[in-house]
Amino acid sequence: MNWIVYICFFGSFLAFGLGTLGLFRFPDSYTRMHAVGMGDTLGVGLLALGLFLLCPSWTLRIKLMVILFLFWILNPTMTHLIAKAGLIHGVRPAKVTKLRKG
Repeated sequence: MNWIVYICFFGSFLAFGLGTLGLFRFPDSYTRMHAVGMGDTLGVGLLALGLFLLCPSWTLRIKLMVILFLFWILNPTMTHLIAKAGLIHGVRPAKVTKLRKG
């Protein structure tokens, strides 16, 4: 069972690391925000899964599930709202960023 937890923790570390790498490598604020948002969401999910497997009691597991649920609802929503506010206030994406209509 511990090796599954180690895989979850390593995957979480990898997701956070790749999100941070995207923060430094991508050309504009929208793609950076997308990379960090996706990395954080996946990283926290894997971290919570690893901690869920390590928890000795069901009360802690339920608390972890509630925290994970709130994070998965709030993180993408806030990322979307920040990006939408940037578009409304005129922050333009980089020229290399491909935009879709709609």
